[in-house]
Amino acid sequence: MTGFGMAETDTEKFNVKVEIRSLNSKFMDLNLRMPRQWQHKELELRRDLGKWIERGTAQVFINIQYKQIEDKVSPLNQEVAQYYLNELAKLSEVSKWPAQSLLNNVFLIPNVIQNSEDTPSEEDWKQIAATVEKAYTQFDGFRQTEGKMLEEELNHMNKTILASMDALSAYEEERITNVRERLQKELNNLQNDMVDKNRFEQEIIYYLEKLDISEEKSRLKQHCQYFEETANSTSTGKKLGFIAQEMGREINTIGSKANHPLMQRKVVEMKDELEKIKEQINNVL
Repeated sequence: MTGFGMAETDTEKFNVKVEIRSLNSKFMDLNLRMPRQWQHKELELRRDLGKWIERGTAQVFINIQYKQIEDKVSPLNQEVAQYYLNELAKLSEVSKWPAQSLLNNVFLIPNVIQNSEDTPSEEDWKQIAATVEKAYTQFDGFRQTEGKMLEEELNHMNKTILASMDALSAYEEERITNVRERLQKELNNLQNDMVDKNRFEQEIIYYLEKLDISEEKSRLKQHCQYFEETANSTSTGKKLGFIAQEMGREINTIGSKANHPLMQRKVVEMKDELEKIKEQINNVL
């Protein structure tokens, strides 16, 4: 399910901004970007975010702007830098290379710029983690709102299927009459003395029973009611998917028995709504 959340915290030492975005996906794919000095907290943060977000292609951005200059830059290893400066000065004298061109590259030498040995403050991390949680709260609120809209949409499509199913009743009697008349017409083309009237009536009854869709309509109605109950509860998309499969089976059976153009049209409408439902179910956690 898609979502977006953002939070910001301003302290005396730094300003932290957190953004959480996600797109729908069947699996959990988390892309986390955070400052290098806090990467030792990445596994802990990934574990928490994975539990919260649960599913989707999610991106989490943590941007920290430090206010003090000593927090913004990496310290210079003066002993290493001085050593290489002396060596480069000697090299310049021997090789006759301009000292300036050699000295310009001193900061590219390994270990001249070193990582800070100061351990990041746990108090600072608590403020950063609290900002992440605030962003998630907004992110979750966004998803809750979208989920409510999705629930209403699913219920509307479910009711549309039921309405199309109920509309089949208007054509069922006409369908039976048409079938009976067609069979009678075929019979009239045969020699009457070759047909057993009683057996013919029995065959018609058997044939019409095979075309009866009352059981399929009853089961489809039950599935639709169960779908609505499940969608209105703390359901999972997988469970709704199973119910939609059962709805599809009944609709297909009705279609195979319809034997009437207008009934077939209603079946197509039901199938169309069911496909929309299946697409939207992918957005349900």
